[in-house]
Amino acid sequence: MPAIATRLSPLYLTTQRLGAKFAEKDGWRVVERYTSVEAELKAARERVALADVTPHGKLHVEGAAALEAVKAAFGSAPEQIGSGLPVDMGQLYRLRHDQFYLSTPPGEESAAQARLEAVIAASTLFVTVTDQTHGLADLRLIGPASRAVLSKLCGLDFHPEVFLNRAARQTSLAKTKQLILRRDFGLLPAYTVIGAQSLSAYVWEAIMQAGHEFGIVAIGLEALRELERVAG
Repeated sequence: MPAIATRLSPLYLTTQRLGAKFAEKDGWRVVERYTSVEAELKAARERVALADVTPHGKLHVEGAAALEAVKAAFGSAPEQIGSGLPVDMGQLYRLRHDQFYLSTPPGEESAAQARLEAVIAASTLFVTVTDQTHGLADLRLIGPASRAVLSKLCGLDFHPEVFLNRAARQTSLAKTKQLILRRDFGLLPAYTVIGAQSLSAYVWEAIMQAGHEFGIVAIGLEALRELERVAG
């Protein structure tokens, strides 16, 4: 059986220059850490931190019957545009009345797409499912200063009573088209910025520059896993 090629994030060279320590996981070469997990956790909890989470799966579900399709596939779906909820295969967000975005754990996008397409094939629903994992990058911004950093780059109101946890907004950030999702680690605010891979290095640098005054640092997956564990 031929070996499966390792996939690289478009930010591989950027993170490599920052001294990233890499590991192979789910067919991707991912950043495990830059310095120490303790230092990275401290930055995320007390200031602000940025992580490359591009390996997450990214599916768009579109069509007049998209709500019916995702409900049949996952058992539930967000009713309100701009809101999201967890499902068994990831995090599901409603972007328009006829469009949903599903973020899956790395490597699980194919199974999620197969489930959706099986539901569609067994019905008369006219819905399309597009895997955009290869075309989009994910950047995760975490920490008390994350809202202040984003506000320097984007015109959205990030007040916690306006941009709620599990909310989704399509917007312009640093003059690029991005989807911003909020999904906190417990009480710790966290946002995912999703956009074209071709622009990801530029967006990464824009966020790092905007976060400089707040002491922003890059963090790896070991720190993210610990934040997830503690948040439950």
